[in-house]
Amino acid sequence: MNNPSHKAEISRQHIVRDLRAMGITQGDHLALGISFKKIGHVVDGPETLIDALLETVGPEGTIMMNTFTEFFYPVEMELGWVDYTFDPKTTKVNTGIIPETLRKRKNAIRSQHPTHSVAAIGKMAEYLTESHDENSSAFLPFSRLSEINGKYLAIGIGERLVGFRHQAQYMAGLLDVVSWRRCVKFKARDGQIKTFTLKDRGGCPKRLSELVPHIRKSGLVQDGKVGMAASLLVPAKETLDRMSELLKKSPESYLCGSVSCLWCRELERKLNLYDKIENPRYFQKNIVIRKLVGTMNWLRERDNRVVTRIKLFMKKKS
Repeated sequence: MNNPSHKAEISRQHIVRDLRAMGITQGDHLALGISFKKIGHVVDGPETLIDALLETVGPEGTIMMNTFTEFFYPVEMELGWVDYTFDPKTTKVNTGIIPETLRKRKNAIRSQHPTHSVAAIGKMAEYLTESHDENSSAFLPFSRLSEINGKYLAIGIGERLVGFRHQAQYMAGLLDVVSWRRCVKFKARDGQIKTFTLKDRGGCPKRLSELVPHIRKSGLVQDGKVGMAASLLVPAKETLDRMSELLKKSPESYLCGSVSCLWCRELERKLNLYDKIENPRYFQKNIVIRKLVGTMNWLRERDNRVVTRIKLFMKKKS
């Protein structure tokens, strides 16, 4: 009842002022992760926020957001249980109202990647999105952002740096270790419907926010507020380099503690990280349990019919 986010009216001018106070200037190229509701009551809604971002970076700048979409187990596709085809021109995003609003703007460019597309507006929008398709790595736009000295702005999402941190995992060589075996149908540039197999969707994100304190020690984080949302700004190149260095040096430090996490359990098994883990859990200590978990994960990846039937049943129930 007393939540101030329901009372504060945040204008376009207010947002521009906050962005400038964080150090964002004309000509900046920004990737963004946003929790819109954390900002407060923005006058005239999502369009106001996007207008404010574009005003702040100006005609020489760029804004880019994740417009990620669906992917499925191969067996779901094989059995014809999925009625879905990704089309970059029409498919809605699952990353929130702001990216969805951005990708529908007439001057927005959306990349062609079937599951991890991005949308961008501005001077470098074409550069950030071109070649990001079924033949590229999932997080290529963040690599390109670092090449043009871009920045990542997290608004109201804490230290999660959504999407961006997976590029650090990719640079550290960790995304090639665990196979996800997911796929999706998509509309290619030539209009044909093809099937895409996803290889590097990103690893477990549960502990990746723990990278940010190390980035802070390097003096790379600028804290501030956008409306009522706690926000942080980091330079793309230096931050990616530092995070990938940390992940490469100590991948075991960023594994989650869930025995059912396929990615973390397979990463520690395939890289034989057990002896490096501080305070290992019971399933990391016991060799028999390690082998059992490995066998279960092998089955999960290669025969997902049980999982798929449960999902289908739940969808019908809902």
